[in-house]
Amino acid sequence: MTQKPSSGRPHKDRLLQQLQQGTLSRRGFLTLLGLSATTVGTQTLFGCGDASSEYDYIIVGAGSAGCTLAARLLTDSDARVLLIEAGGTQDREEIRDFSQSWKLTQPGSETDWGYKSVPQPTLLDKVQSYSCGKVLGGSSSINGMVWVKGNPADFDGWAAAGCPGWDARSVQPSFQTLSQAIQPSAALTSRNALAQAVFEAAAGLGHARNTDYNGESQRGVSYTQLNVWEDGRRQDAFTAFVAPHADNPRLSLLTGARVKRISVRGKKADGVILDQDGAEQTLTANREVIICAGTVHTPHLLMLSGIGAPADLEPHGIPVVAAVPGVGQNLHDHLISVAARKLRQPEPASHITAMDVNVFFGEGPRPGMPRFQAQAYYMRYGWGTYPSEAVAFGLIHLHPTSRGTVKLRSADFRDAPLIDPALLSTEEDLAHQLEGYKAIRGMLAAPGLRDWVEDVEHTPGPDVSTDEQLLAALRQHSESDFHPVGTCRMGQDDLAVVDPQLRVKGLEGLRLASAAIMPTVPSGNTNAPSMMVGDHAGRRILGRG
Repeated sequence: MTQKPSSGRPHKDRLLQQLQQGTLSRRGFLTLLGLSATTVGTQTLFGCGDASSEYDYIIVGAGSAGCTLAARLLTDSDARVLLIEAGGTQDREEIRDFSQSWKLTQPGSETDWGYKSVPQPTLLDKVQSYSCGKVLGGSSSINGMVWVKGNPADFDGWAAAGCPGWDARSVQPSFQTLSQAIQPSAALTSRNALAQAVFEAAAGLGHARNTDYNGESQRGVSYTQLNVWEDGRRQDAFTAFVAPHADNPRLSLLTGARVKRISVRGKKADGVILDQDGAEQTLTANREVIICAGTVHTPHLLMLSGIGAPADLEPHGIPVVAAVPGVGQNLHDHLISVAARKLRQPEPASHITAMDVNVFFGEGPRPGMPRFQAQAYYMRYGWGTYPSEAVAFGLIHLHPTSRGTVKLRSADFRDAPLIDPALLSTEEDLAHQLEGYKAIRGMLAAPGLRDWVEDVEHTPGPDVSTDEQLLAALRQHSESDFHPVGTCRMGQDDLAVVDPQLRVKGLEGLRLASAAIMPTVPSGNTNAPSMMVGDHAGRRILGRG
């Protein structure tokens, strides 16, 4: 990285502050990095050296886990880090301004991979959307910004299932690190009169008032915590964790770069192979390659690299580099089932948030775990069969037992993988989803909401009363909730893809760090736990966690 004269320090500090605030232009970012950007085909490399430079660690994916991992390696070691992102800058108004978030996952969005599942027979053959961030910050730059750390019993369960060092006490330092950079708040959600009415209505049904579901207890009714500043600016992972290192000469950032395969020599991963306008380019890692590409991309990239079950690779003519049968298995996701009533009058324009209230309730599979999460939504604009100017509850069964897969569609890296979450494929999941769906209908009909909502239920509707009718309704009014995990899970059994140190079985020099390694989905939204995974992975790599 080009060194700047000392007289330029105030200018650099100002640019760094703008980057952290999400107000820095692309030109300003180049200036901050010493104008040392070089073009590599359609890709742009910022930071130290050029595309032929050597790096100690190559991190694939500048998303929720990749950003926290990069920050940890830069903070606690002298390593040279290359962070690769297939997307581009998050310097976009619709990303900075949380109220414009709905634009980010629309069809054709440049910031979303926009994947789709195969038709789900349990959901009337509907195809499910699988949004994945294609931008600096990854999905933390396009998601709903609901901040839920999960339940301590989630992580104790991981440890008990063969992942020592991932219990709640062990991962707590990483969560503490997150809270120093990201400061979630319920300020935006609790200020709305409708949210206050929903909160009190749920409390009137017997749910304990809980000021902090990320605190001592998760159960009860709470205002939703968002990692959004009170002025509406998004706190994404790149801005929070990588921006403070933007002037670090040991950091390089490669954007617009699609990794085709992991480079493996013998049984050691030594770099990555990029697509450069149809030609291949190899970048080398002296220590390790770490894939932080999320639940869908990670198994896809491994299989394209010859790492996976031979039965999944051989039909596509991909030579087996490492036989790891668990790659692409164990996909699971939260399913959200919706019930809605129209409001008697529209909400004021100052009501910019949607997911305003959370209710955690029921008994989960381990002591202290809730069984369900109900999210209350204000819907200014309806979609599909849902009405405008309505309040809805979405029901999430937090601990699904259904398991699906991510598989190759072809050996062409440009072809999207086949995603089959197999939602509601177990009787247990169906029974719990029905139980929770009944509960949220009761919340919508709570006495405390009678002055706010119309008397007649809109969705699923007043004629739906029997269990058979309710099952049909939830099949119609349910969808994936953007929380997929588990496709390269950690553990010590035959189907585990990585060990508790996140090293890929059968290979040296290759680790994974994202929601893909989670053995089971945490109790709530998955963005905060994904960031924790990145930081904790860095600590484990450096022998500090």
